[in-house]
Amino acid sequence: MSEKYVEFVNRYSAFIESTMPDQRAFAAGLPDFITDESVLLEPSNIFGRLVGFDGWEQWRAAASAMAVNSGVRFTTSASQCFANGDVVLHYYEVEFSPRPRYPDGWRTSIIERFEFADGKIATLTGYYADAAAFVDFFA
Repeated sequence: MSEKYVEFVNRYSAFIESTMPDQRAFAAGLPDFITDESVLLEPSNIFGRLVGFDGWEQWRAAASAMAVNSGVRFTTSASQCFANGDVVLHYYEVEFSPRPRYPDGWRTSIIERFEFADGKIATLTGYYADAAAFVDFFA
């Protein structure tokens, strides 16, 4: 079962990156990954606790606005998954392009903890290496 969920996490990550600029595609594909009871937990100073399709839509709109308003581009690397039963930890690094206060750009790491139920994400918890620095970068 764990390998199936690792593949699911990889498809979800590709889906998120590919649909960030396209709200319709995001809304159309989201039911493949979550239910209306699924919970998204981000640090409270970033997005906090969001639930279901409305919560994920709220997250997508805010994340997309941050990227568009700041003009920041990003790349991800070092993706690794660690699976045990119905839980997958997804570690990756993100490198953001330069901004006025960050002429060399900025790099951080994120761990996402996926808990699955009935083949979909039940809870997705995001752990940022430095949530305060993440917020400061986009301020």
